[in-house]
Amino acid sequence: MAYTEQENDGPRGWRVRYKRPDGTWGRASGFSSDTAAKNWGLEQEALIRRNMWIDPRDAETPFGEFAEEWFEAVSPRLEITTRVKYRSYIDIHLMPQWRAWPMIGIFNSYVEIEAWLSKLHDEYADTSVASIFATFSTILNAGVRARVIPANPCYGIRVTGGEFENERLVASPVQALRAAMRLHESEMGLAGFTLCLLDFYSGGRWGELVGQERHEYDEVNRAIGIRFPLKEINGKLLKAGVEVSREASSRVPEVLTVTPRRVRGKRGRTKTPAGTRWIQVPSGIAVIYETLLDRSRGSFVFTSPEAPCCEGRTSGSGSGGRRGTVATPSVPALSITRRRSCRG
Repeated sequence: MAYTEQENDGPRGWRVRYKRPDGTWGRASGFSSDTAAKNWGLEQEALIRRNMWIDPRDAETPFGEFAEEWFEAVSPRLEITTRVKYRSYIDIHLMPQWRAWPMIGIFNSYVEIEAWLSKLHDEYADTSVASIFATFSTILNAGVRARVIPANPCYGIRVTGGEFENERLVASPVQALRAAMRLHESEMGLAGFTLCLLDFYSGGRWGELVGQERHEYDEVNRAIGIRFPLKEINGKLLKAGVEVSREASSRVPEVLTVTPRRVRGKRGRTKTPAGTRWIQVPSGIAVIYETLLDRSRGSFVFTSPEAPCCEGRTSGSGSGGRRGTVATPSVPALSITRRRSCRG
């Protein structure tokens, strides 16, 4: 049971001792009276009995130390793009601001969090700020689960700047064809023409399409297999977790199979199991795609020596978006009358 002691005759000369869960005695000082010290000690023991107590020593852990421990613990399970994104956000945005702050200090600093968020909005777009803040909140959530802080101070904070979103442009089939023709007339040639139409009509993501290899096309059913999208990590192109080039195949299996995620590991897979799929190619575009296959000498369809201009145009790590003339949502839709979102 908690008990008190008088350290000195000063205005805050009382201290209290209480028993921790491991049987050792904790203490706190600076109380103005015997009653205040006693009540505080009894409150700590009551929280311990309800399994709600947080050790004050753990609460003083610096954010930088806890963030590194968290990242080391979770990184082996993360997709490489997510791992690179977290590492970048921690090093560039979180550590300069919060490294030396104790975790309990962040918990009690709502105004400072809001001020930091406002500074981010001055320099970055809303989507980037939301992603950075989500990483910060994820780390603090881990602090709650680790019994370092009682709750996540990020809850309830408005992340967006409150501005109106830009109007989403919608391209018609004629506009998509014109865009494809412009790419055909450029140095991208037939590869750019085919890629633009595939992007518009197939519902595939840019990284899924631009990283297609010859063996991933089913000529009988006229479908392309999506299993390992091409990804750009720190300036390197990877597929199935392996760095690739125009001349070298990624050596992924030729038959598309959906392996349970708990078995197949983190090797550049799709974001969700549903992302591993076959995409039916409209017959008109399939003829053009097969013509491109006949012309290509390398393993990759759109990054062969005849069409090197598509290289390096995949989504960057942590970008959260797709790049290209025509961007499409990831839904199966083959009708030429459908419209698709268009960026730039």
